[in-house]
Amino acid sequence: MKIYITADMEGVAVLCHDVQVDQKGLDYPRARELMTEEVQAAIDGARSGGADEILVCDAHDTGRNILVEHLDPDVEVIQGNPYDLGMMSGISRDFDACFQIGYHSMRNTHAGVLGHTYTYDVAELRLNGVVVGESGLSAALAGHFGVPVVLVSGDAHAVRQAKALIKNLVGVPTKEGVGLYGVRTLTPARARELIRKGAKEALESIEEILPYTLKKPILVEVEWTRPLMAEYTAHIPLVRRKDIKSVSYKASDMIDAFHVFNVMMKVAVMAKEEGPL
Repeated sequence: MKIYITADMEGVAVLCHDVQVDQKGLDYPRARELMTEEVQAAIDGARSGGADEILVCDAHDTGRNILVEHLDPDVEVIQGNPYDLGMMSGISRDFDACFQIGYHSMRNTHAGVLGHTYTYDVAELRLNGVVVGESGLSAALAGHFGVPVVLVSGDAHAVRQAKALIKNLVGVPTKEGVGLYGVRTLTPARARELIRKGAKEALESIEEILPYTLKKPILVEVEWTRPLMAEYTAHIPLVRRKDIKSVSYKASDMIDAFHVFNVMMKVAVMAKEEGPL
């Protein structure tokens, strides 16, 4: 059985502030260790569930976070940035299932600790009218290849949001947000224990979990935090201005949807540098 693991950092147990998840932050070195340990716990659980081949995508920020030397020697890891499919780089039809480890909630989630959707410039992302965060977007990319997301660990709100999209998903909440920068968290040891158990359980029930797929063409709608971002991104071919802060794009499939969304985010950064509006 071949398993794909996409790993983020903001949803890792204990972590609750930018000084931990930002590479320039004082607590970042410890956050790398905690992230690595949760990924290894998922690997252990996957092995117990029958996995014999595992690919891990280091999906946080620059993609240079996981301490690869501390993982099982027979797994492979994708590191570095940029990626062809962002947090899902390396996914293909060869995989039997996908795990999302250390995932966080989408932007505008009440008490969603460190919640955002790819960047803090995105106020809301919709796919075919459904509001999604990074978990939903990643699940849709996996679904494009017929791969089901069977396990999500991280912020309790992220787990709830994933379960709203994917029936029978195994969720492992490792912490509960009590504010944008506050959590009620499990200890790292307990979080790892539950991730191991959840990974094994997810693979044992893999037949009950379907890939998250979207009807094509896929309508991508992005609301930005600033009007100028909508103004700039509307100049991308086939992207349409919806209102003062929003644009839309009709994609042929999820690969097309992600590639254009990714270009939008790059252009939005240029708009942010232009001025405060």
